Amino acid sequence: MTFNDRLGMTAGADAGTVELEARDEHLVAPGTVHFAVLATLGEVSAAAAVDRAVVPVSVSLQLMSRAQPGLLTAKGRVLKAGRRMAFAEGEISQAGRIVAKVSVTFALI
Repeated sequence: MTFNDRLGMTAGADAGTVELEARDEHLVAPGTVHFAVLATLGEVSAAAAVDRAVVPVSVSLQLMSRAQPGLLTAKGRVLKAGRRMAFAEGEISQAGRIVAKVSVTFALI
């Protein structure tokens, strides 16, 4: 079982999309999802959008709104891909509002 499986992530309906039903074990405080869970969702969706074997080199997270228990959806998109590096982002939303945005630089392997 992979880390992503243990966290509870599943592939979304669209390419580059992952979902997580945030539960008590994902919380850092009552009613608040831990930032590391959001960072992981964003990074994984960004990697899925690149659609190649990648290793993150740099990850930046912007928290925009409090994420609460319930369904979180992360959608990745590639900003630019070269021969050795790819730049992508993952946007995490919940109930129609953006809760976090993750920018990732990947090394292509």
